[in-house]
Amino acid sequence: MIVLDRAWRIIYANESARRISRIEPHQVNGIDGIDGPSHWELYPDTVGTAQEAIYRRSMEQRVALEHEFYYPPHDIWISLRTVPVSSGIAVYYRDISRLKRVEAEGDASGRQLDQVLEATSDGIVLLDRNYNFTFLNRRAREMLEPSGDALGKNLWTAFPGVVYEDSPFVLAYHRAMDEGIASCFEAYYGEPLNLWLEVEAHPAQNGIVIFFRDITEQRCIAEGLRRKTEEAERQAAEIETVYRTAPIGLALFDPVEFRYQRLNERQAAFFGLKPEEVLGRTLTEMAPIPGLRELFEQVVAGTPVVNFPLEGELISHPGEHRYWTVNYSPVFATDGSVQAVSAASLEITQQKKAERALMQSEKLAAAGRLASSISHEINNPLESVTNLLYLIAMNDRLLPEVREYLEMAQAELGRVSHIATQTLRFQRQSTHPTQVMAAQVIDPVIAVFERRLANAGVEIETRFGATASFCCYDSEIRQVLSNLVTNAIDAMREGGRISFRTHDAIDRRSRRRGIRIVVADNGTGMTAATQTRIFEPFFTTKEFSGTGLGLWISAEIIQRHQGRLTVRSCQGSRIHGTVFSLFLPREQG
Repeated sequence: MIVLDRAWRIIYANESARRISRIEPHQVNGIDGIDGPSHWELYPDTVGTAQEAIYRRSMEQRVALEHEFYYPPHDIWISLRTVPVSSGIAVYYRDISRLKRVEAEGDASGRQLDQVLEATSDGIVLLDRNYNFTFLNRRAREMLEPSGDALGKNLWTAFPGVVYEDSPFVLAYHRAMDEGIASCFEAYYGEPLNLWLEVEAHPAQNGIVIFFRDITEQRCIAEGLRRKTEEAERQAAEIETVYRTAPIGLALFDPVEFRYQRLNERQAAFFGLKPEEVLGRTLTEMAPIPGLRELFEQVVAGTPVVNFPLEGELISHPGEHRYWTVNYSPVFATDGSVQAVSAASLEITQQKKAERALMQSEKLAAAGRLASSISHEINNPLESVTNLLYLIAMNDRLLPEVREYLEMAQAELGRVSHIATQTLRFQRQSTHPTQVMAAQVIDPVIAVFERRLANAGVEIETRFGATASFCCYDSEIRQVLSNLVTNAIDAMREGGRISFRTHDAIDRRSRRRGIRIVVADNGTGMTAATQTRIFEPFFTTKEFSGTGLGLWISAEIIQRHQGRLTVRSCQGSRIHGTVFSLFLPREQG
């Protein structure tokens, strides 16, 4: 261990540091009242290397860091850890040249691995899931020798000193064993060891592996050499998982032809493909969007694209206009050239559809309020005209043909009054659930659609068999029925029949009593694929005339009423049409 002050002079070096780094006494600052040379003057080959960056970052940002490096002048591999201290930084390091030579030779045999484990200065033990020792290396046996041979013994029995309130030994070992979470801590173990230990507990396949070292002299010693291959693979897998499962599209392109070099699953999902089906294909091949290639050329020139609103069609979904917010950035090589283009794309098509649907919904709501206002305002003059026609009809001197015209006027005026009354009732929003009969929510819907039904050549058939009332927000149920009637009319371009049937029922799932309203048509029907998606938001088969929200909202309304909305449909040559079944409980829970 050495300690560097803020002027980068060595102000302390223990015996191991003097031996490994070849430090002479006069090179330690303050000895014999002489200012020693700086670290960079003693070891000029470290200037400009990753080691210097680690030291300076640890000194300036006050963070502990780890590093391994090879120092050619001494032909030595060093594993170090920097720790900020009040006077500067402390550097704990060890000579790992022997281990590096073993790794370089690539000999992965069990005997050589055992030799490495035996040669390392860290104690290493393996515990099975019952906390019994299954392996101790040489250093572990030496350090634990005062407690006797531990192999095959139980940890808690052989070393009762690790068990006490808030013991980091107990907490870390259980965390590693039970939760698979690695931990590192420092703690003191008393008699018979009398050691300060730095301990790392890691989950293993059949238990846990524990690395520990004696830090009695310095209290902080560099962490032991990690299991390089396993740790690197774990970290790579974690990074790959984050990249692969990110909720935004991520991709990497070559800077010349803009071919996909890498992409995650979300990016591939834009095209409805798997990542391997997109690799190697060019940007414009997959997304022939005007101006897109020019954006990439701008990035290759060194100017990133930030939060750019992109819209267009993809080759895999022709005719479907989609929207994204994209970020494109150059990836620079060490020589400053652009070696790739990174892309992050967030699709906002659903958001755009939602915005359009909201605007259309606001327009419909405004039209409804206007219709309600007009219906309300014409009620008074309608009543006056009705009274006047009544007084005229009381005149006995009217000619027969005039009386006939008068009766026709009264009938038409009555129809206008009925339409106005039903419009007001349909638009009125419920603030509290009420007990209603099925006819009270069905009849207003039929009345509102009466003219459209007649123009479309659609007949209405009703059969009210329900004898019980049910509790609901009647305006919401009328909205559901209106959506069903609208869809039924759209499915019968050449006319047809819509049937309303009601009857008392018991829900098979909840066993609750209620009523069932069935709305059936003999229109074109739906495919099986359509039936599986009709309750999804923004799914529509009406192209630009539909928002894809009607049935989704209807299903949400019925769910809030603790009911159920189901559908059956057929597209046969003789039998075709759609049946929606709506169950509503008599009382709300």
